[in-house]
Amino acid sequence: MSQPSDPHPGILDDLRRKIDHVDDKIVDLLAQRFKLISELSEIKKRDGLSPYQIERERDILKRVVERGGQNGLNRLLLQALFLRIFAVSKREQAQ
Repeated sequence: MSQPSDPHPGILDDLRRKIDHVDDKIVDLLAQRFKLISELSEIKKRDGLSPYQIERERDILKRVVERGGQNGLNRLLLQALFLRIFAVSKREQAQ
């Protein structure tokens, strides 16, 4: 069975390249975030502070959900994404 011809030649490839570029930016920003978390973790360890700050997580979730809503993003997606980021961050800080 042959594939139907692309009714929009090049448009799909262009959009996919743009999505790939955005994905690369997301990865770069996550790397930057985790580098900052590592620096923060060192300071917390040095100063005897708890790595887990529930108030901070609540503030971040509130802020990103609000910002995401302004950009048409799904609230549940943002909550799930950031809760996963928090979980990995806590695990890395505990090491």
